[in-house]
Amino acid sequence: PQVTYYNFRGEVYPDWAKFGLTRSNGARGHQGIDIFALPGTDVYAVLDGKIVDMYVDKKGYGLNLYLEVDPKELEKIKRKNYNPNTMQIKYIRYCHLSKVNVKIGDTVKAGQVIAKTGTTGNASGTHAPHVHFEIAFEMRGKGLTNRVDPEMYFKIKNGNQMTKQEIKIQTEAAKTEWFEPKGYDIGFRDKSIFLEKKDDLHKNEKIIDKAKNDKNLKKADLKKVKRK
Repeated sequence: PQVTYYNFRGEVYPDWAKFGLTRSNGARGHQGIDIFALPGTDVYAVLDGKIVDMYVDKKGYGLNLYLEVDPKELEKIKRKNYNPNTMQIKYIRYCHLSKVNVKIGDTVKAGQVIAKTGTTGNASGTHAPHVHFEIAFEMRGKGLTNRVDPEMYFKIKNGNQMTKQEIKIQTEAAKTEWFEPKGYDIGFRDKSIFLEKKDDLHKNEKIIDKAKNDKNLKKADLKKVKRK
């Protein structure tokens, strides 16, 4: 696998694809790494695991899914030149997909085809088709919060490591402006299942608080009546 040699606009900018403060001259973070892939390319499970979330983020990561893995298995493949983390990493995220072969709750094996790459979400109109690939402690947090560099675990070619042929293939791909397919979002939820659970929790908390307030108001009214 290799990073995208070009950025969204079709300019040579391989660092744009990398993890960290690589956007807007270091002012904006990139949560994962962009791996070059023409739309419709097979996406594989990198480890055994379970699909725990899947939804469409039209303004961001398009059709995306989270694979929950055993942190111990992920640690086994960590590159030796990186220091160990204090937190357990357990989520792998794949974004901008066009199709999925799995559903929430499915268990998958390493090497199993689980989806097809695409240009959904804010990748629509790009000159650098890719799968956005993340590794996370938790499935929340903006910017680099709760995320780690995928290159800590996986060998991914950077711009200065690519062959002339690989650059040529990406150069040809960059001549096209790739748009998301119509109807890819049909049948999918529009936000994370975990956000929905959180929203439901907040609703329940509000209902409980309202009930407590109503009960307290009734008690206060009874005291007033007794005083009279």
